[in-house]
Amino acid sequence: MTDEHEKMENFQEYLDFVETNPGSVVEAVVTRINPAEGISVDFGGKGEGIIQQNELIHSIEKYSVGQKIKAQILKINDEEGYALLSEKRPYIREMRNTLRKAYESKIPVNGKIVQTIPGGYRVLISNIFDAFLPGSQSLLKRNQSFQEKEMNFLIIEYSVRRNKLHIVVSRKALLERLKKEFFNTHKVGDEIEGTVESIRMNHAIIDFDGIKAFLPRSEMSHDPSVSPDDILKKNDRIKVKIIEINPARSSITVSLKALEPDPWLKVSERYSVGTVVQGTVKSIMPFGIFLNLEPGLDGLIHISEVFWTSKKADLHKYFKIGQIVQAEVIEIDPEKHRIALSYKKAKGDPWEEVVQKYNEGDVVSGKIVRILPAGVIVELEDGVSGFVPKSELSWNKIKDPTDLFKEKDRLNVKILSIDKQKRRMRLSVKQLTPDPWDEVVTKLSENSVAKALVKSKVNSGFIIELKDFSIDGLMPASHADESLKEGDEVEVLVLRLIPERRKLLVSQKKLEEKKAYEEYKSKIDESTVKRTLGDRMKS
Repeated sequence: MTDEHEKMENFQEYLDFVETNPGSVVEAVVTRINPAEGISVDFGGKGEGIIQQNELIHSIEKYSVGQKIKAQILKINDEEGYALLSEKRPYIREMRNTLRKAYESKIPVNGKIVQTIPGGYRVLISNIFDAFLPGSQSLLKRNQSFQEKEMNFLIIEYSVRRNKLHIVVSRKALLERLKKEFFNTHKVGDEIEGTVESIRMNHAIIDFDGIKAFLPRSEMSHDPSVSPDDILKKNDRIKVKIIEINPARSSITVSLKALEPDPWLKVSERYSVGTVVQGTVKSIMPFGIFLNLEPGLDGLIHISEVFWTSKKADLHKYFKIGQIVQAEVIEIDPEKHRIALSYKKAKGDPWEEVVQKYNEGDVVSGKIVRILPAGVIVELEDGVSGFVPKSELSWNKIKDPTDLFKEKDRLNVKILSIDKQKRRMRLSVKQLTPDPWDEVVTKLSENSVAKALVKSKVNSGFIIELKDFSIDGLMPASHADESLKEGDEVEVLVLRLIPERRKLLVSQKKLEEKKAYEEYKSKIDESTVKRTLGDRMKS
């Protein structure tokens, strides 16, 4: 080994000795972690470096093997082959300068509230320095609990007293400065990104690094039925558009839907009147059905546009939420955000094909939808109804149709006439059976005896029905027994029979008189016969 080479090695050893001298700041690599004691590091010296927990900046679980840190050598023990180091001491020196510059330049610093103390709170900055946060500067209400989470503060006082830092911080001052900067740099129409802080039924609060904005439910979506919970989640980052900003009141209103095209802008181009469209049943109300045509675009099918007839029905029996339905556009009002739809027109007018489906003389079945004093309305199918006049309900006279018929009952009828232009159909019930008077004129005559049922009492007497012929007649009060009442079955005598006028007059008393006369006559005849026979025997 030459002298020159030996000198170089000695010089290198000298440099190594100087760089690893107590007080030196070195870059160290974490080699081992001992949760109970601290961490071991390789700091470029001959022995192992040890940093105890109280000399670390962070808690032990924040470190990992291989991590590089900056540390100051405190003590070297060559005999035992280790050195003590501190990560905290060089960090404190650097952070003192950083905090002083932050105070002078009014740059926010990061820290967290860790304790409530008289007059305010203790704040830990950079996990090392204590600072005082006055209650009036905390933006917290009195006795309000706080979360130990990282947040920004503005240093409003900074001094060194007896080599100890005295720091006062403020959240209020920082917020005021942020507000001023925000209102100076933003305007209506700006698109900005913030964090969802809270969600309510009618609004949400969006946070822009301490600046709060109001997001009304009406500005969340073009679809007014969408719930805030459907599109927002707490702590999500979202982009919104400023639609109102008032520096004097420190208020900001933002919109989500303003970032999307308004579906109502060109609605008339996409949904012209007369067009048949398809949508999903969104809600069913007593007055109609709301149909969703596309996101944010609903149309109403009024109940009058559901059925061709004016019946009142429970729409839930005909439609279900989520059902796909076709309807015809009958009116559009983009300014009022209204689209009127017709379900029945999309299905087609049933009267257009009524003459192909029904003929005069046909016997059909329908449902009674309404009973009137003048007759009964029968629905043959949706949109096609016919009328049975009172005179066509029965071969007999009917006082009140509700005595014989009930709404919603099925009824067979015969079609008498069809008027497509006037959308009318005349029906008959009685003509499904033969006219009972055709049989009456062949089997009954005046003075005939018949069985009858007392149907009702009227001013002039009783309405009766001949049981064997199903025709009605009148029994005058003077011809009826005083004890006669509705529901009684009696025998009567036909007094008058007028088929052309469909009139029948009967009598209970005349029949009794007739029977009494016949009995009397029978007895007279018997007496005469006996007398004549006696005379003959005497002679």
